[in-house]
Amino acid sequence: MKRALFPVLIAGLLSIGHSTFAQSPPVLDRNVIFTEGMAEVTGQNDSANISLAVVTDGENLEHISSENASATKDVIQAIKALNIKNLKLKTSNYRVTPQKDHKARPPKIKGYEVHNAIEVTLEGFEPEHLSKHVSTIVGKALDSGANSIHRIQFYIKNKAPLEKEALTQATQEAMERARTLAQAAAVKLKRIVSLSTHPIHMPPSPLMFGAGVMKAEAATGVPPIEIGESQVLVRVSVAYEIE
Repeated sequence: MKRALFPVLIAGLLSIGHSTFAQSPPVLDRNVIFTEGMAEVTGQNDSANISLAVVTDGENLEHISSENASATKDVIQAIKALNIKNLKLKTSNYRVTPQKDHKARPPKIKGYEVHNAIEVTLEGFEPEHLSKHVSTIVGKALDSGANSIHRIQFYIKNKAPLEKEALTQATQEAMERARTLAQAAAVKLKRIVSLSTHPIHMPPSPLMFGAGVMKAEAATGVPPIEIGESQVLVRVSVAYEIE
């Protein structure tokens, strides 16, 4: 008698499991409409990252290292003396690169290049003030000993409000497309069974400075710099159950 109960219990459990899963079929087992919506929202940049450097070269490593350190100190002190609120300053990269004479056999070291990079960050400024501060910093750095401006990158410090607006617009677009499809196909939308978002990363485009441009700026002064805008782009996917 006890052995006979096991097949009955197993059959009962299988029956319960089947009925439970049958109550919630996956999205792909239903009649659904899949749509997508995309939105791009633009905002004014309010922050900047400036990468500049002091580069020295010569045969005597000790001499050019000392020269580089002195020039870098002058640049940092000059930028700090501007007393710009919320300015952040740090050394971002320091390297020494041997310069080789490849005509010699075997190649010989003929000198060294010392590269000391400084990163300046400004966040949360009005457009006019940000442009003015960036121009002032670049000009002061070049006057004080910096001889390489790698890039100036503008961005938005807090993108959350723009992302919220873009998500709203993309969702509305996806839902409107679903309604259009349903009307064209003569079906009725019941409810949303799947909703997801796919943020699309759009890194800010830096302003790059070549050696020739940098030297011209050092000689003539740095003009006002346009800070531009940044974009937030999102994609939203929605699935409607239909009848």
